[in-house]
Amino acid sequence: MQKKIIITVAVLIGIGAIIGGVYYWNSSEPQKGENVQVGATTTPNYTIELVDNAEIRDIMPNLDRGITFGSTVPEAARVSIQKNYDAATLRLKEDPMRADDWFNLGIFYHAANDFKGAEEVWLFLLKVVPNSAVPLDNLGKMYKFQIKDFPKAESYFKQSIALNPDSTTPYFELFELYRYLYKTDTNSAIEIITQAANRFTENPDPHMILGSYYRDIKNYAGARAEFTKALDIARELKNVQLIDAIGQEIANLPQ
Repeated sequence: MQKKIIITVAVLIGIGAIIGGVYYWNSSEPQKGENVQVGATTTPNYTIELVDNAEIRDIMPNLDRGITFGSTVPEAARVSIQKNYDAATLRLKEDPMRADDWFNLGIFYHAANDFKGAEEVWLFLLKVVPNSAVPLDNLGKMYKFQIKDFPKAESYFKQSIALNPDSTTPYFELFELYRYLYKTDTNSAIEIITQAANRFTENPDPHMILGSYYRDIKNYAGARAEFTKALDIARELKNVQLIDAIGQEIANLPQ
């Protein structure tokens, strides 16, 4: 029987890395308030603690598999990604307890369009850092934007909400998924962003998104109502730039 694995997570942050000019999620900008991590860190954000160090070597991905670049990855990016990948794998071979290097390794695989490698790392991290929703978000985005397996993307984002309901990222990702790619003939997009609005009552973004949605389908009364809710929150936040932007949105709506 395998010994118990004890996990502690030092800091939970959203990871979206820039590697040699290659944006990690090249199809999606980081959400508002989401931190960005670049390369390896000197202060660990994630910590794996095992009763028996040999256990992690039994379940971790093969560090000798190498990295396979997609045909669309530029040569200059390949050089940078390979350099970072080699350094991370070298450190992990010496010390597989370096959780941040595992997270970065998934990023390097993804940046290289080696989606199988990225998936293997993130599924492994779900086992050894179970309190972090970052691997779930990363898997959801990869299946949404690159692999285009929308049911799997939906599943990962829903798991992320269940694990960390205080993050707006999976709500917004699901809205985009339902709005433009999957279940577009349902009310799923409205339902998920409404859930976000009800949960994040001090965040104007869900109301802005819903207002824009109603505007686009020419439900101007609905759009005005949602933009007005966003405006009230922006005023409470004393965000002058946002107040002006929302006010312009309302002014531009047909009467």
